[in-house]
Amino acid sequence: MDYRIAVCDDERIFIDRIKRILLDCEIHGFTDSGQLLQAAQGGDRYDVIFLDIAMPGLDGIGLAREIRESDRDVIIVFVTSRIEFMQTGYEVRAFRYLLKNQLEQGLPAVWADIERELADRKDQFFVFEFNRQTYRYAYSEIIYFESSLRRIILHVKGGTAVLYGNLDEIEAAAPSFVRIHKSYLVNPRHIRALSAGSVITAEGEALPISRRYKESAERLAHSR
Repeated sequence: MDYRIAVCDDERIFIDRIKRILLDCEIHGFTDSGQLLQAAQGGDRYDVIFLDIAMPGLDGIGLAREIRESDRDVIIVFVTSRIEFMQTGYEVRAFRYLLKNQLEQGLPAVWADIERELADRKDQFFVFEFNRQTYRYAYSEIIYFESSLRRIILHVKGGTAVLYGNLDEIEAAAPSFVRIHKSYLVNPRHIRALSAGSVITAEGEALPISRRYKESAERLAHSR
């Protein structure tokens, strides 16, 4: 499976070394922590981020803290030249630490651990591509899917995302979600109230229940 990886180090030689080790991966290199922060806050999502700790300006710990504000799930690996820095970073849930002088020896084993972790997570995330960008949302944060013409609108707290797709296929891949209408597939965890003709989401939206899906919608009363 293809993963999106970011590497941030003010010394490009270390970015290039990681690229040589992970030849088959899509890697985005940054020599400035501010550039990576801007990309992450602008909506770029990564599966894994390798961060140098000692960088000018915003250091790796501060950068990880900022990234965690918008992405709780990305795997963060700190790469450092100083062993004493390996005791830092627990507050940002660092996955592993690597010493720069042991990259070639240490990175393959760390990458194997990362692949196992991502494989375990796979069923917990809805992943799709749109306009040549890959997006990933935890199923737990999705309020509902809406079908509109040939597009699917994914609703999360505070926003939406759009993709091309088929609601029937999404329903088959997300068995915990409940179909209430030909155009709506809802997450029971985000339903605040249920009536004969509609559901009210935790965001206060009223979604109609169609006659065809009335029976399946009744599952909501038992699954919240």
